[in-house]
Amino acid sequence: MKKQFLAILLSVISLGVFAQEIDVIPQPVSVIKNSGNFKLTENTNLLFNVTSSSEKDFVDLATSLIQDGAGLTLQHKNSSANPEGNILVQINNPFNSELGTEGYKLSIKNDRVFLYANTTSGLFYGMQTIWQLLTANSSNSLPCMEITDYPRFGWRGMHLDVSRHFMPVDFIYKYIDYIAMHKMNVFHWHLVDDQGWRIEIKKYPKLTEIGAFRADRENLDWNSRKTPIKGNEAKYGGFYSQEDVKAIVAYAQKKHVTVIPEIEMPAHVMSALAAYPELSCTGEYQAVPPGGVWPITHIFCAGKEETFNFLEDVLSEVMELFPSTYIHIGGDEATKTEWEKCELCQNRMKQESLKDEHELQAYFIKRIEKFLNKNGRQLIGWDEILEGGLNPSATIMSWRGSGPGTEAAKLGHDVVMTPTSHCYFDYYQGDPSLEPKAFGGKITLKKVYHYEPVPENLTTEEAKHIIGAQANIWTEQMPNGKHVEYMIMPRMTALSEVLWSTKESRDWGNFSKRMETQYQRFEKLDINYATSAFQVAATPELDSKSKAIKIALSTEAWQPEIRYTTDGTEPNANSTLYTKPFKITETTTVKAVVVKNGKPMSKALATDFYIHKAIAGELSLKYPNSKSYDSTGKFALVDGIKGSKNHADGNWKGFNGDDLVATIDLGDSKSFSSVKIGALQNVGSYIFYPTQLIVESSNDGQNFKKLGTAKNKVSVYDGATQIQDLTVKKKAKARYLRVTVKNLGLCPKGHAGEGSPAWLFVDEIVVE
Repeated sequence: MKKQFLAILLSVISLGVFAQEIDVIPQPVSVIKNSGNFKLTENTNLLFNVTSSSEKDFVDLATSLIQDGAGLTLQHKNSSANPEGNILVQINNPFNSELGTEGYKLSIKNDRVFLYANTTSGLFYGMQTIWQLLTANSSNSLPCMEITDYPRFGWRGMHLDVSRHFMPVDFIYKYIDYIAMHKMNVFHWHLVDDQGWRIEIKKYPKLTEIGAFRADRENLDWNSRKTPIKGNEAKYGGFYSQEDVKAIVAYAQKKHVTVIPEIEMPAHVMSALAAYPELSCTGEYQAVPPGGVWPITHIFCAGKEETFNFLEDVLSEVMELFPSTYIHIGGDEATKTEWEKCELCQNRMKQESLKDEHELQAYFIKRIEKFLNKNGRQLIGWDEILEGGLNPSATIMSWRGSGPGTEAAKLGHDVVMTPTSHCYFDYYQGDPSLEPKAFGGKITLKKVYHYEPVPENLTTEEAKHIIGAQANIWTEQMPNGKHVEYMIMPRMTALSEVLWSTKESRDWGNFSKRMETQYQRFEKLDINYATSAFQVAATPELDSKSKAIKIALSTEAWQPEIRYTTDGTEPNANSTLYTKPFKITETTTVKAVVVKNGKPMSKALATDFYIHKAIAGELSLKYPNSKSYDSTGKFALVDGIKGSKNHADGNWKGFNGDDLVATIDLGDSKSFSSVKIGALQNVGSYIFYPTQLIVESSNDGQNFKKLGTAKNKVSVYDGATQIQDLTVKKKAKARYLRVTVKNLGLCPKGHAGEGSPAWLFVDEIVVE
């Protein structure tokens, strides 16, 4: 009985110790803290027997990390030396199955440090932990503890698109450093897309002579850039020579990062077809597009043998440069209208007994896969390659949510999860009004941290096919490395813990506290990180009876001190301290910030709330809005809340093909001088400005007279995401108002959705 009690007690103590703070990200699997510290001095040595080049690389990296963390240059000696006062490093023999190929054990005692692993990868990750412990307390001391650590997933990746915007070689090295410092291990290098071919292929020099450069339209919105007409325009672009690639791959290997190249096919290849137009179905020359392209119809011809000869030649040179097991072939977003019209493609379908163009794409992918397998490599592609059938040996990268990944795992494919919902770091991470230009959507630090890569509806055996996850960085809106840094940091830190640490150990409060130190590391490394997690959001709740709005303030920051103003001035350390929700009864601009050490941690988010004559009025709609875009429900158009540029922020009512026709009961006859309504245009999401606003008034709710109209003057082809207020100014007095906002009707000619119903998004009807 005593032994049983002692076991329970030790278990409780162990859990308590595990819960103690250790300023390391990602959170280790097991931590037992002890009393005391190990002090590093100029006499401290690194004891390790070097027998290979990878072990020599480890010594160099370890020495560099200690120098950076403690300001000391350790001498290297063989492990036969006295371990007292030193850091002893060893490769396990025999292999420790618990640690696998990337785990490590770290034992910090008062007089020595022991670091064990099965491989130099594990040793490197253990040394990263030592570096973090040194930088956490800004001293040369390591707290005594026992750490056992290993990753949950084998694929812990970061993607980078260098086609939309070319990133210099120096930044690629930095990017690999960022991956390594987070104990991540895959760099997915998106080298090819419509807007630029970025890798030298010696057999096909025009790929870089022509395909790596496009007309310079960098001053224009991405989706508003027209294809060039003149051939002598200023060019934008660049490419990586094969020598560049070899050096980058070698550098990544030293940091235990695998570089996986992506060579797109059959679509997203307009840069290649600009160089070799004969590889398309039409043979037509089209210039490298300077901006957005949709739909993507100019693709490789699946009916020409020349296409496959070309791709095999390209992949042969790629495989010489990249030793990775995986070669990524894209496979996404291919609109097959040219294949439907192409005699050669249709003949191919007949010869191969293919029933449709989806199966033709499957034939295309399987043929490339066979070539890769013959050369000892494995194919990986975006989840569209599932369409039409696929060999089980292919690996799927699931980006269109978790559904395709779930389907693939059930079919026996290995899967890397990278859904747009949590892993697209080109999406906004804070309020768009405070952020640099991004693709759209919103994925906050907290949302990334709460991502779970393994779908619940998989069996234990099926779940084994989820080999990991990665974040994707599409650079349409990121012209340089500093912008990329801002978009990945600190969300990359959150994802690193999702992929390394056990699911059970993840705790948002503990993580957000550890982020305080991580931000300091970013400062030390001069990383242009985002402080979006410190932004303060104002969440309103309409009190329809009192016609007031209750405001609650919140932030993702740990134990925040929130200061706010309601008079339009910028908040600071002396502004009102937020302690609980407060009410406003007149039109107000709320601004709030998190304050640390007397300084605001981000820009103040300004949110306008409108208390106007129609607030909380009874409102009826002639045509129902989409259930997917219902905003706040019954009072959505008269709740005092305006929408942002994010159409999914919950403050917009969406109508697919229909007009907004709203009748408002003001309660009694009221005088007013203007009626306005906000509208959104996001062409890429099929959302267009209305053609006009019509305002009518009535005293009985039956007989209406027209007060005025306001027409939209913005082009339906203007690709910038934007908001405008349509306003009718007219002094009048009435009890009822009928507000009609005319939908464009159908997506315009030349748009990807040409002929399909257009979306109309509206927010607040303000009567003043």
